[in-house]
Amino acid sequence: MYKKSFLIFLLLLGSSFAFAQDSLLTIQQAVKSAYTRNAELQQMWAQLKQKQDIWRTEMGISAPEFSYFKEGIGSGPGDVFDEKRFTVSQEIDFPLTTSYRLKGIKEEVKALEYRILSREKEIKAEVKSQYVEVLYALFLQKSRQHQLKLAQNLYNAVYTRFETGEGNGIDLINAELKLDEAKNDLDQSEWILHQARYGLFFAMGLPVQEQKYSIQFSDTLTAENIEISQIFALAVQENQPDYVASEHEFNASEYFLKEARSNILPDIRFNYYKQNLGSGYDFNGFEVGLKIPIWYPFEQKGKINMAREKQQEIHWKQEEIKLSMKKQIEYAWHNYSVSRSIINRYNENMKEKASQLQELSLRAYQLGEMDLLQLLNAQQTYLTSEQRYLTALRDYYLQLVALEVFLEKDLVY
Repeated sequence: MYKKSFLIFLLLLGSSFAFAQDSLLTIQQAVKSAYTRNAELQQMWAQLKQKQDIWRTEMGISAPEFSYFKEGIGSGPGDVFDEKRFTVSQEIDFPLTTSYRLKGIKEEVKALEYRILSREKEIKAEVKSQYVEVLYALFLQKSRQHQLKLAQNLYNAVYTRFETGEGNGIDLINAELKLDEAKNDLDQSEWILHQARYGLFFAMGLPVQEQKYSIQFSDTLTAENIEISQIFALAVQENQPDYVASEHEFNASEYFLKEARSNILPDIRFNYYKQNLGSGYDFNGFEVGLKIPIWYPFEQKGKINMAREKQQEIHWKQEEIKLSMKKQIEYAWHNYSVSRSIINRYNENMKEKASQLQELSLRAYQLGEMDLLQLLNAQQTYLTSEQRYLTALRDYYLQLVALEVFLEKDLVY
């Protein structure tokens, strides 16, 4: 594999904006900012912490009950009674039920951990994609400035011929329109740049007070040239966080199904007594009770059915993940492959020829050897090929970023 650099020239957003060296924002810094400031990701971390502590509330041990009992109270004088006692009562779920429940919760924790890992990959891809859009907008703005320069040269050439009597008014009006169109395109490129910048800032979760015009962006991106066979070799389905998370969810559903089935086993109740039968608390007693699920056709059967259907839901979710991963890799790969071909063709053949064509055409027009229509066609060929190249370059990096989601390595950095 070989490394190919994508050089983007930085442009000043205006003559009044001064860029300081310490305001440089790299793609790695942008990703790091998103990890710490993304609201959805932080919510998921909070949910994980809740899930990690939920087992404490699912031990199947209810709060003990303390009670005081007095029986056989007489109506005569004095404190006459048959029995007084203090009681401590404790109810617990059947141990096997608790065991299955805790194992299911443990699997849910693992599933959420992998969901967070998957979301981190998605956030990285979102931020990198927005960063690529910013660099594309900067490069597009430079291209539009070049377009304006060509339009100005065209206007000057037409105006010179018009002044000498060799040109006509129609050509001059045409040149003026081309100059105005170039100015409009340059203005539009500024809006595209602002849109890309704020899209990146939003993906980073950058606070409003830190979204300054003085922020600069790296002038270089590096990417690895890869083949489809490498992608499928590296993008192992069983290693994808979403798929691994679904496996843990499926394991959790199995434990919860076993928990539901174990609910037919009785819960246990313990009572301990300290008794006073008239001579002091000299006697003890205990009681053991079983909670029999006689309403099995309603409550327990319903829980079992719900757990079984949850398993089916997760099974189909796994199938969806497999199909979606295959589709996304194929789509990103083919777009990447086409973009790479356009880039190579432009760099190897079109760039130099298109530049020569528009320079020679302008000279020929100035010498009266070519009419305006031919000159306009030559310039349009040059500009179209350059902007198609920029679009392909953007798509090239965007698709590499999309492929990163399925790999354990960075393709764009």
